[in-house]
Amino acid sequence: MKVSILFITYNHGRFVREAIRSAMAQDYPDLELIVCDDGSSDGTREILDEELTSCPGHISVIEAHSKQNVGLIENFNRGIAASSGEVVVVMAGDDISMPYRVSRIAAEFAADPQCMLVYSNWIRIADAGEVLPGSCGHKEDRTFAHGLQPDCVYAGGKGAGSTAAYRALVWRTFGPLDNCRRPEDRCYWVRALLLGKVRYLVEPLVKWRTHTTNISNYQSCGDTPETRKRILRDLLHRQNYGRQFRIDIEHAVRASLITPTLAKRLLSIICRERERERLRRFSLAEAPWKLWLGSARCLMNTSPSARNLFRISFADLPIRIFHRRREQKLSLIHI
Repeated sequence: MKVSILFITYNHGRFVREAIRSAMAQDYPDLELIVCDDGSSDGTREILDEELTSCPGHISVIEAHSKQNVGLIENFNRGIAASSGEVVVVMAGDDISMPYRVSRIAAEFAADPQCMLVYSNWIRIADAGEVLPGSCGHKEDRTFAHGLQPDCVYAGGKGAGSTAAYRALVWRTFGPLDNCRRPEDRCYWVRALLLGKVRYLVEPLVKWRTHTTNISNYQSCGDTPETRKRILRDLLHRQNYGRQFRIDIEHAVRASLITPTLAKRLLSIICRERERERLRRFSLAEAPWKLWLGSARCLMNTSPSARNLFRISFADLPIRIFHRRREQKLSLIHI
């Protein structure tokens, strides 16, 4: 099984040398390395050019750089389109992969033809590499799939782009992502579930770096006005995740990959989650009551039961009413 490493980077000059070395140190024999720098301006490209001169002979290198910064999604689309492996393993220019990461992932794909995505636990590290607390949360290896009556578009799992690997069939089936502000891992997680299963490995295969310039997993500079703006901005973007989901679900129905009944349920869940994120943002931003109540009413219409109605609608009511609760939530939240 041929594997492509999709190495995504932008302004990772402080970390990219260690990251690309970990990609070139993989012990898997049939390997392709797709290097995608998104128009970095901090010397990242020069470091990559220097390091790639010592790439082992068994790894074929394809450079798919962008001259200017076009954003994560377009960079990701360009890189995966250039790959030829049966499996695509994603690596970021600020993270470190264990030398056996690709081998472990390839074995999981080989063991189950229905597996479309494999992700693993991780070790969180700081700028200088010191280990930070936290892990993915699952206590054992797990498999996720949509049943007949799913309650979550992610089938109860969590997207984790820093540790993810995808079967190339997912890309070939659904094509490039819409170039909007949404994380590629959430979209590919849903795509994988529309085609088959998602596999989680409890073994940490990636050292996931947190720092102040991360798109996700970022290190907060404290409870500042800019941090709060970023939180609210991220919540706004989360409302738009569902657009790509809907496109892919409709494609899956037309291609007879899922039933219309399952599609209808998934679209209902997406609508509910969109309103849930909107209400959360309106609560934290102290939006006018007219907007808050309108969002709560929409959420009520998507709620499957009275119990869920109370839980997901009015859990945010004290945050909207009480300034102290709102301040406390904003100072603790980490997206």
